[in-house]
Amino acid sequence: MLYCHKCNVRVIGSPRRCPLCQGALDGKAEPGEDVFPEIPPMQASPQASFKRLITLIAFGTIAVAVISVAVNISLFSGGVWWFLFVFAGLASLWLSFLVINRQWWDIPKNIFLQLIVISIMVLLWDFFTGFYKWSLNFVIPILFGSSMVALAAFAKVRKLRVEDYVLFLGIISVISIFSLLLIIFNVVTVVYPAVICFALSIISLGFLLLFEGKSLREELRRRMHL
Repeated sequence: MLYCHKCNVRVIGSPRRCPLCQGALDGKAEPGEDVFPEIPPMQASPQASFKRLITLIAFGTIAVAVISVAVNISLFSGGVWWFLFVFAGLASLWLSFLVINRQWWDIPKNIFLQLIVISIMVLLWDFFTGFYKWSLNFVIPILFGSSMVALAAFAKVRKLRVEDYVLFLGIISVISIFSLLLIIFNVVTVVYPAVICFALSIISLGFLLLFEGKSLREELRRRMHL
């Protein structure tokens, strides 16, 4: 039988350490079920892991911001305070992250909100950096086209109910139709992304109206309390 000299107790079974003081045990272990089984170390909860991740991201954000200011001041030339663009990028990152955090369980809604937020941020970035139209020529049409494909693919893979994604796919498709106006009024200088986005929007709307028209009407009625 095992014996703990510190606690003056005998321990049945074959534990590695004393269940009271966690000290070493003397004697010969006896076969059989331990009265005091070993308890595995507690693992961090998902909430604790998520908070730790947020803390690390926040620390990384502060570090990048401080380093950018220090480097900009050290290498200052031509009166360009480029660290402001770094700050704007970090703010955009956090804004996008907050949207994900609020709607992480609803992927279709998350895709829709991310699309709107990122499109607005991209337009602002383009406007405040000289408005070279890269946002309208490439980024926004690609974002809308990719969102329609991603939403349809996700719904198919995860076998979502029609009412879970039909409204968001419909709204994205309707907004994407306006990409044709960018071509008609010569707003864009590269037409291929806008043309592809417009084509995808017509295909998506045609699918929704022909195959899911009833579900779309019911979802609109439910959302708008008609």
